Amino acid sequence: MQQSPSPFAGDHHAPFDFVPEPPVESPRRVGALLLHGFMGTPAELRPLGRALADHGIRAQAPLLPGFGPNLGDLNRTTASDWSHAVETAWKLVRAEADVTLLVGFSFGAALALETAARQPPAALVLISPYVRLMDLPSWLLVAGLPVLKRTIKTFSPYAKADFRDPEVRRFFGEMDPALDLDDPATQASLRERSTIPFSVIEQMRRTTDAGRRAAASVTAPALLIQGTGDETSTVARSRALGATLRGPLTLRELDADHLIVDDRKPSWPAVRDSVLAFVDQQFGSQLTGPATTR
Repeated sequence: MQQSPSPFAGDHHAPFDFVPEPPVESPRRVGALLLHGFMGTPAELRPLGRALADHGIRAQAPLLPGFGPNLGDLNRTTASDWSHAVETAWKLVRAEADVTLLVGFSFGAALALETAARQPPAALVLISPYVRLMDLPSWLLVAGLPVLKRTIKTFSPYAKADFRDPEVRRFFGEMDPALDLDDPATQASLRERSTIPFSVIEQMRRTTDAGRRAAASVTAPALLIQGTGDETSTVARSRALGATLRGPLTLRELDADHLIVDDRKPSWPAVRDSVLAFVDQQFGSQLTGPATTR
């Protein structure tokens, strides 16, 4: 009997290291670390990583603990695990570059902010930053989550999923290409099984809170890109976040939803060009060449 592939088994979900080729003749080696979102993988940031490498910047992205093929470990993963993984990856980037760029998408932006406050990059890019779990005060979430964990053990974000929605199909299709998303039985099973323990939501809250608090200590020049149709990380939240940053801020609001880094979307060229223009503004022109993967 043929077995279906493991969730997120494709090579595109693996960590990447895109190195400019041929080597860039520049007095400064520029290195970038790219951090993916919650329940995401480095696949989200491959298009941007390749664009940076083609622009002369070495681009690396780790797979954060508990995601991708390691999704079974998510309920044992803590906010400290995520922070430690980013710290380790950032240390490697800093050791091999003279100038550094830190990029965070969605949940990855919260981790990027926390890192930027402790070990500042030369420049920071925040894309659809997700730094608040809900539109409620943190003290209320802290008080309420223990109660929820005792009364409701899991959170089911796809309990009412519409499998005609391209984003829902994209998520489950990338998780397991063998799934028949038009089969009612498969749909029912995915709605029932796609749950997140509230213990994980608590760790997520800790990370987003830490990133939001850290923003007031971030002095690096920052580019913040936000989709005006984003219902996950809203325009209002991103504007409020930008107002707390202490360094120079460039804010770009584009006609896009949350998955603004997807190169299949009409907004992608504007996202890519905004990042590359910001890079040129901060680091100067770089020699270009086709990217290779390591």
